[in-house]
Amino acid sequence: MFPSSPDPLVLETIDRICKNEIPRFQGEAHYNTVPRALFKVFGDAGVAGLAVPEAFGGIAASASTSAAAFDLISRYDMGPAIFISVHAMACGLITRFGSADQKSSLLPKLASGDLLAAFALTEPGAGSDAQSLTTEAVQDGASFVLKGGKCYITSAGFADLYVVFARTADASGSGISAFLVPPGIEGFSIGSPEKKMGCELSPIASLFFDGARVPASALLGPLHQGFKVALSGLAGGRVNIAACANGLSRAALDAAVRHLKERRQFGRPLAEFQGLQFMVADMHSRLEASRLLTERAAADLDSPSASISSTRLSSSVAKCFATDSAMSITTDAVQLLGGAGYIREYAVERYMRDAKMLQIVEGSNQIQRMIISRELLDGQD
Repeated sequence: MFPSSPDPLVLETIDRICKNEIPRFQGEAHYNTVPRALFKVFGDAGVAGLAVPEAFGGIAASASTSAAAFDLISRYDMGPAIFISVHAMACGLITRFGSADQKSSLLPKLASGDLLAAFALTEPGAGSDAQSLTTEAVQDGASFVLKGGKCYITSAGFADLYVVFARTADASGSGISAFLVPPGIEGFSIGSPEKKMGCELSPIASLFFDGARVPASALLGPLHQGFKVALSGLAGGRVNIAACANGLSRAALDAAVRHLKERRQFGRPLAEFQGLQFMVADMHSRLEASRLLTERAAADLDSPSASISSTRLSSSVAKCFATDSAMSITTDAVQLLGGAGYIREYAVERYMRDAKMLQIVEGSNQIQRMIISRELLDGQD
């Protein structure tokens, strides 16, 4: 079953914010930052509360509405779509697993945009293989002491709250736990933002824990059950990344079509050359397929009858196909613009750089193919 239409009022609000606000922050002055003024505008409009229940000031958007929101934001700039998507993932985890005190104290501020949340799972030796985490949380009376490090963490250095995953049992067990960790506590430091290929308005950096102490009340969900907490957010995160890819693809295709209509060679518009027409047709077809797969995956997330297996499968298919398609579509857009596509005056070179990241984050596309094949093969008689 495909989802009902996304909430048009939410999308109208997002479109207005993107048109009026995002261009103010697309410059060197804001490179490798999370512009808090921009995030607060989204928060004031309810977008920071996409995954927060209405009882705590959010809008409790469906997966279909959230995906459409990130698709739309990415058409203007993928950076805000990424840091808001990660924020929404963290909000969703607190909503599902948080204590009453955690929900009442944190969710209203997260929904309003007063607080920005981050998700800290990846380590130098544990990315897609989350079971290999080495960051430890050792219980010491009424506290836990964190030791270890994380890398490539979205919004690191700008977030007000980190959902940190750490091992709380020996390596042979399932003992991983999740903790809500604020910045600024003793023993918790953050590295400089990484210099990366693209997505300039969504910085990443490393986290370092050297005896950082958090109270037992910082535990999110049951002790030793953090791996389930992490997995519960990944399907939604993958659908949102697929949506970001679709927005990027749409922007690239639109830019290419405009160029082909305006640019003339040999006395004719480029749009009249059949070889280029075929490229546009393939770009559009890939985008349409990606969009439908993403809608199907969002429908599974919204459906109370969808199984965990079907949700895992559809989200991985959407993420893998849409992000591979975005890499292809943005590359073709650069080609269609020719020399103009390779210079920064034209946005398609940024789209191409941004697209590469999407094939890597939320589980690389090689991992998605492993998930897809296992779901299919394990289901065979």
